[in-house]
Amino acid sequence: MVEFAVLYGDGIVVTDPSQVVVFDSEGYLLAATPQSDALTIHCEVLDGQPQCRVYDELRGLVFEPDYSKWTRDRLIEAEGRPPNDAYPEYMDIEYGFTSRHATFREVVFYEAIDVARSPITSTFALLWWIGAWACVLRPAWKWKRNSFRLKPFKVWSVVLGLLGILTFVVMWIMTVVVWLTVEPYSIIFFLFVFVLGALIAAVLTRPKAVVQEA
Repeated sequence: MVEFAVLYGDGIVVTDPSQVVVFDSEGYLLAATPQSDALTIHCEVLDGQPQCRVYDELRGLVFEPDYSKWTRDRLIEAEGRPPNDAYPEYMDIEYGFTSRHATFREVVFYEAIDVARSPITSTFALLWWIGAWACVLRPAWKWKRNSFRLKPFKVWSVVLGLLGILTFVVMWIMTVVVWLTVEPYSIIFFLFVFVLGALIAAVLTRPKAVVQEA
C-alpha cells in the first residue's frame, strides 16, 4: 500500500514550497515531485486500479508517476508527521515522476475540482471581488446615467467616486501581497473570480430603469 501526500514547508517562511511525496506503509519515500507553491493531488480509478496525478496550478503542469523509477529512500513519515528534517526546503529530492503541460480539458477539470474542494475560500474570493468592483461600478453607473458629464458638478459625488477607485486599488494591492507572500494560487482561478465578480457587481449595482408614464 502506498500513499500520496502534499508535504508542506516548516512554516517559518510564509511562502514555503510544497512537494508531493509517495511513501509506503512504513513511511519510507518512494517518489517525490519537484517543489512548487501550489500542488494538488487528483486520483481516479481506471480499470479497477487507483491512478493519481499531481497538478501544478501555477505552472499548468501535470506530474504522472513513473513507476520504473520508484525506489525506497529515506524515512518521510513517522507517527503521522514528517521528521524534523523532512521538509521540502531541507531536502533536494525529486524522482519517480514525469511532467508535461496540462491539456485544456485537464486545466478546466482540475481547476473546477479545486474550486469545489475549497468552497469557503472560493466564495470569499468571489465576494471579495464583487465588493471591489462594486466600489468602482456604482459611481460609474451614475456617471453613465449622466451621459458621462461632470455637470452638474457635485463635490460629494466626486469624493465618493474617488474613494471607490481608491478602495479598488487597495483591495487589488492586498490581493497581490497575499498571492506573493501567503498563498499563491492559480492564475485561472484568479481570472475566474475576478471576471465573475465584475459581472455580478455590474448586475447588482446597475440602477433600475425608470419607466415614464405617457
